[in-house]
Amino acid sequence: MRRKITVAIEGCCHGMLDNIYNQIQISERQMRKKVDLLIICGDFQAIRNVTDLECMSCPDKYKQIGGFYRYYSGQKIAPVPTIFVGGNHEAGNHLRELYYGGWVAPNIYYMGNSGVVRFGGLRIGGISGIYKDFDFAKGYYEKPPFRGHSRSSMHHVRSYEAFKMLQIRRPLDIVVSHDWPQYIERFGDTQELLRKKPFFRNEVERGDLGSPVNALLLERLRPAWWFSAHMHSRFEATVDANDSIYKQSWSDIALSNYAGQSVSADVANITNDSEEPRNQDEIQMGSLSDDEEPSTDIPANNAGVIESKKPRLALSLPPPKHTSSEDVLIPVLPEATLNAENAEPKPTLADPRAPGRATRFLALDKCLPRRQFLEIIDMKVEESNLDNAPLQLEYDPEWLAILRICHPYMPLDTAPFIPPGDRAFSLSSVPDFPAFSDQALETELRWVNENVFTHGPVYIPPNFVPMAPVPPPGTPDHASFGLANAQHNRGNGGRGGRGGRGGHRGSQQRGGGYSQGRGNYGQTDMPWDGPKPQAIYPNPQTDELCAMLGIQDRITQRRFQDN
Repeated sequence: MRRKITVAIEGCCHGMLDNIYNQIQISERQMRKKVDLLIICGDFQAIRNVTDLECMSCPDKYKQIGGFYRYYSGQKIAPVPTIFVGGNHEAGNHLRELYYGGWVAPNIYYMGNSGVVRFGGLRIGGISGIYKDFDFAKGYYEKPPFRGHSRSSMHHVRSYEAFKMLQIRRPLDIVVSHDWPQYIERFGDTQELLRKKPFFRNEVERGDLGSPVNALLLERLRPAWWFSAHMHSRFEATVDANDSIYKQSWSDIALSNYAGQSVSADVANITNDSEEPRNQDEIQMGSLSDDEEPSTDIPANNAGVIESKKPRLALSLPPPKHTSSEDVLIPVLPEATLNAENAEPKPTLADPRAPGRATRFLALDKCLPRRQFLEIIDMKVEESNLDNAPLQLEYDPEWLAILRICHPYMPLDTAPFIPPGDRAFSLSSVPDFPAFSDQALETELRWVNENVFTHGPVYIPPNFVPMAPVPPPGTPDHASFGLANAQHNRGNGGRGGRGGRGGHRGSQQRGGGYSQGRGNYGQTDMPWDGPKPQAIYPNPQTDELCAMLGIQDRITQRRFQDN
């Protein structure tokens, strides 16, 4: 049986849920069909109250309540099932309540620090955060109240999450991340990327644009699709079945001279319909430090020309400003059989890569006018047991088994994570990465099937319960409750300028008041009248999941401790 799943992919959200859902509804009318699932690739900003704003990792001048609180409180309901991964500009205290994943609002599901879910026959994996080498090996040492570096380090991907993802043996259809896989720019049109984003040039030359963790996962998992955001640019690439994106020392992914086109010094001023000149007051999301802006220095000559590994790879995705549609067939593949009879001490890993299948990469921009932030793709899923099953999120048996088998090794301090076998986790130890044997994972999978999946697929229950206070109805999205700087405030509806300017293209606004017109906002010093929230609330969703799996909630058990 074949089923068509219409999936919308959004780049960075930045609290712009209303605009994203409005654009989807416009696209649905144009396409004359419904979107079944929305995937958001990070910087979601599930902000409920002042404490969430205080814990959010971004400069204070950008801290605004946004519109998510209306979905959290039930004033609005998401019109399409929505799943997302975390980025590096999030309310980390809120997402830490749902470390294993869960509903942040009715019909809006967070995939956790890492996770795998199913939807209508699609198997979807996700990993949250961005890569920072100085935090990668550490455990989850952050404790409430989150201050200083902890606000950003919560969003730095840890080796423990990569370790869990590397245990996956069965093919994935989609993987979602915030950060790009390192070196993915070599598998698309590098020249076009640098024409639009010339300040990426130095990172591309050094070979450190993107995340080596995600490159490792792409090399191992090889899903049909990989979706990302973070760089605020639409970019597509294809890693063919015989290509290798992760190499020790990266020695086999050298820059080539295929196109023979140079990047000259005047490209910084080139614009097109999908890319605007870089706004110096916009939150910068490059792969540098969280609050540091990437360099815009362009060499004065053509030395060090960057060339793509191959010519531009057409994914049969037409490039309109906001949406496109394509039929993509996700092939039916027999699930890998774990060898329960193998008693050898060394792992005998089933390869999750589908033979002969390439991985298509697509990155998208943030939700702003004239940006390519949304893509709509039809995926045809062929699976014999679909029948007329409802399109709902389901738990994934293998992932639940991985959560159980990895749980005793969860690191909770700054010491390096040591996986089973006392071998340090190294990004250069490919393909000899640490892993459990198929036999060990099969034992956990058997437990999951006998205790959780006794009657077939298990849908993720709609067990969302609001736990935190929210602003009163009518609070404007740009309310900052005194946290934002009046000199550097920007509106959700438009780009802000420096020196007190706000709104579309620097329209002038003075003083400390605000206008409810679109984009023309100034400082909002309205007080917070609700109770002062805790840094982390107990969340019954996490409690129920841990009870179902027979594991302890080791992350949020520290919610009442102080630094």
